[in-house]
Amino acid sequence: MILGALRAHAGDGGRRSARQSWLTAFRVAALMLIVYALTDAIAQLGHHVVFRASFPYVTAGIAVLSAGALVAVLRHSYLTAVAASMAAFLLLVGMSPLVRPSDGTFWLLPLATAMLLPLLRHRCEPSAGLLRYLPLMPLLLVVADQGGTVLPFPGLVDKLGPAVALAVVGAGLLWPAVDVRVTMAVGLFAVTALLIQVSYEMEGRSTLATAALQIGVAAAPTLLLGAATLTARFHSRL
Repeated sequence: MILGALRAHAGDGGRRSARQSWLTAFRVAALMLIVYALTDAIAQLGHHVVFRASFPYVTAGIAVLSAGALVAVLRHSYLTAVAASMAAFLLLVGMSPLVRPSDGTFWLLPLATAMLLPLLRHRCEPSAGLLRYLPLMPLLLVVADQGGTVLPFPGLVDKLGPAVALAVVGAGLLWPAVDVRVTMAVGLFAVTALLIQVSYEMEGRSTLATAALQIGVAAAPTLLLGAATLTARFHSRL
């Protein structure tokens, strides 16, 4: 009964093709990535203002363009969202060498742009259930990244970051029983961590201590997207 109620709340009341599920997941994943980029830019802008660091105007431009991309996606204006997100990414690249591909937010905007491209030609279903609130999840990751400088318990925040990421991946692996689109979106969002880890390795900054982390980072999107693909194909054949 509980599982059926969750499925009904998620809008899983009828037959849905695998393509329809992926299109909805692309939109939600793009929202997650843009929200992450926007909130991180705002946090970085606060640091620039407080500590008088360099590139404050560039960071403000990234925040404004990311906000524009977010509004455009919410209004289903995907061409505008693609243009705004790419412009914000070009500003980010212009901050080199302060920003490198191995940094935590480098791949957010180009990956969001890639998620939006299929939506330029195909319409997706409206989000329901957990999909409505999933784009807010990156706020927890930003708190884990930036909270150590503003919260009174930086040690606790440092430990909460990996715990939050692990909990999100675990929930994503269990959620196909309710709504496979959530697992798809989380898996697509996790691809950015894989890109960052690959960039880190290519820069020669990896050590033996990070070997287990590399395996875990590579396994997370693989497991999530693999489980989502198999579940979506199964549901489409019912």
